[in-house]
Amino acid sequence: MKKILLTFLSCLLILLAMAQPKPKPKQPVQPDMNKMMEEAMKDMSPEEKAEMKKMMKDVMPALTEKSGRMADYPDFTSNKELVPKKDIARIASISKKKITQADMSAYATNLYSKIMAKGDAAEVSLVKSILPKTPKANDLSNASVLCMMQGHPQAAMALSMKAVQASPANVNLQNNMAALLTQYGYPEQAIPILQKLKNDFPYNSTVLNNLGMAWFNLGVLDSAKKITELAIRVNPFHPEAKVCGGIIEEINGDPVKATKDYTEAIENSADPFIDKILKNKSGDKGFEKIDFEKLKRSITIYEYFPKDWIKIPQLSDNVSGYEHDKSTKNGFNKMMDELTKKIETMQEAADHEIETLMNKEEGEFAKEMKKESMKGVNKMSLTAVTVLKILQIYIARQTQDDMKEYMDLQNKKDAKRSEMTKSGNNDKCPDFDRKNNEYLAYINPLIRDFHAKRIERFRSWLNVFCTWVWYLTGNPKNVSMMQCVAWTAGLTEYYKDAFDDQEAIAKSCVNQNTDGSIFIPTPEIPNFSCPTIVKVPVGPDWQELSNAAKNFDINSLGIKNNPASPVPNHTLAFGGFDITIAQPGKAPFVKTANGSTAPGMINENDDAYLAPLSKIPLEELSELPI
Repeated sequence: MKKILLTFLSCLLILLAMAQPKPKPKQPVQPDMNKMMEEAMKDMSPEEKAEMKKMMKDVMPALTEKSGRMADYPDFTSNKELVPKKDIARIASISKKKITQADMSAYATNLYSKIMAKGDAAEVSLVKSILPKTPKANDLSNASVLCMMQGHPQAAMALSMKAVQASPANVNLQNNMAALLTQYGYPEQAIPILQKLKNDFPYNSTVLNNLGMAWFNLGVLDSAKKITELAIRVNPFHPEAKVCGGIIEEINGDPVKATKDYTEAIENSADPFIDKILKNKSGDKGFEKIDFEKLKRSITIYEYFPKDWIKIPQLSDNVSGYEHDKSTKNGFNKMMDELTKKIETMQEAADHEIETLMNKEEGEFAKEMKKESMKGVNKMSLTAVTVLKILQIYIARQTQDDMKEYMDLQNKKDAKRSEMTKSGNNDKCPDFDRKNNEYLAYINPLIRDFHAKRIERFRSWLNVFCTWVWYLTGNPKNVSMMQCVAWTAGLTEYYKDAFDDQEAIAKSCVNQNTDGSIFIPTPEIPNFSCPTIVKVPVGPDWQELSNAAKNFDINSLGIKNNPASPVPNHTLAFGGFDITIAQPGKAPFVKTANGSTAPGMINENDDAYLAPLSKIPLEELSELPI
């Protein structure tokens, strides 16, 4: 029953995160769920499959109800739908006069006046309410970013223009204004600014990407391709440049290059928009080529399980050390038994709420799970779906590879045992010991090396899983904790196998004591009850993107979420200054896509293999549109 329940809950949480943010989906979510269920149930017995389907039958009607809490994004079934037609009129309207630094303030002032004169009344009113609270250029810029993330396009543009007026020499603010102009449908107004910035910073990938995207949005694909290729050469970690390049390659008839670009883009920034683009191009198989090691570099990871969470004792690899080896084995097995009991106790505690709920009247389970899960839907839910989908494919593939490697190791071990310990006609006890020592010295290092790599891969995977499962829908009825505890039990088995597989051979012709036991301390089980917190700086308001945070409504500027206006699918890069422009992959950044948000490369410069979550430095912001 536990196996069915965990499989069901995994499917349930992913479905909730996928289904709820879109109030008007063009296609029902049932087909995706059916496919997910079939994959999850492939190893179940007929009885288990029947139980699983019954549980989902009770839940599905509640999950497909519409919800207007988040912005609705246009669906697209072909990536070609993203390519605009060439806009001759707008291209002709691009100013022939080159903008200089001296012109920047006047250029921003002119654009601001137009928005304030012709803009939507509510947007204009919002700008006027914010201005007295944001006296400095950086405050205006941060307010602009917050308006963008809250779905207020005209206010975002207007405030970015006021920021440039306040500090016309700040190149980050110039870039931000140009990026927002392109994103909100005015690339012809952005190009003069970006051409000026390109002259100032010819090898800045942010500027190059923004300029390429401006030409792309005008339908000038040859210019967009040329500039985007340069952006990628300058910064191969730029997710938007990779996506734009891939779309152009797909349009030009190179599906192989397009798939490669999309795959690298999602490795640089796992988000639902790139997820959709890759799936449109390559179906579900597109995710099979994603390099998990590269993905880890670009996502936030909390180190629940540190390296050497369990230190595996190394045996002597010599028959003379047999008694000590047996004492070590006995002590290690006692420790593992104690750890297993602790995990089982945690599992029972975590299971209690969900099992109590399942014993209630039919229909109550679906109703309660939906209500509790919706409380945890947040701006990282969709990104979490993408990350967990990649994790599911990776662990399935890695399990198969591990099994194959393990069988190869077993075959090699058996062959070497037969070869190296073969008895001779005149062998005496010293001969047996010598051969056994040679065998142990050969095989045990191979065993340790195999298991060390196997544990490290799984430990790394589990840290990512237990970081991101919280971001699906929080921890309704302890579901996220249940899954992490269950996977912890799996990880302990990896450590147990790693030690048990090491061989210890007794010395020949000598009676040896095998009852001894050394003490090995039991490791601490991670505290999964405390979800990880990611914070994104938007001015003085540090917004928490955790289970409890649904949006950015709680802010000092009174900027409320507007789900009628989707948030642009682009990246915010942190780390630029007045005279430099931040770049994704070269500074901490936050990816926004389809209303979902996720920080990236926070761990890139840390010495630890997996670093605990850290705050992003509050510095200048630079938007990179897609």
